[in-house]
Amino acid sequence: MDIINVSFEKPFTVMINGEAIEVVVFKTIEDGNIKFGIKAPRSVKVHREEIYQAIKQKEQLLESE
Repeated sequence: MDIINVSFEKPFTVMINGEAIEVVVFKTIEDGNIKFGIKAPRSVKVHREEIYQAIKQKEQLLESE
């Protein structure tokens, strides 16, 4: 895993499988919390970890039937 330092509200671009994904980090009112803004092509699926795991689990269930 790569760890990078980023500035708040300054977009940076990540290349994944040849696709450019723009990420912006925002401060929140709650101390110690941040939010991410993600801009990606429609062909790139972007999910939070728990949503991704639920989708993966559902796909495995459908495959086993």
